[in-house]
Amino acid sequence: MENLETRLWATAVGAARNAGMSFTVPCSRNLRDLVRAGVAVMRRSARTGEADQESADKSLDRLVAEMVRVTRGLGESPVAGSGKTNIRETALVHAKEICPLWPFG
Repeated sequence: MENLETRLWATAVGAARNAGMSFTVPCSRNLRDLVRAGVAVMRRSARTGEADQESADKSLDRLVAEMVRVTRGLGESPVAGSGKTNIRETALVHAKEICPLWPFG
């Protein structure tokens, strides 16, 4: 399942990067925990096939898109030097309001 966690984490990072953003360390920890829990749900329900992985990717894309929307709504500014805007834990908390998104809640 480690590969699935890695795949889903790459989905989240890529979605943030495509929006010109990155996660703060505390936010990335919380999001990684959510990904880990989602993988556990997938494993417990024996839903780890390719179609299930694609569904989890889409759900995570949607969650990160909501985090990006919330971050923009908060008016976060790009970090000097990196040019990327940080997505903070607050955005994750707000984005979880669109859940349940299988397998993340």
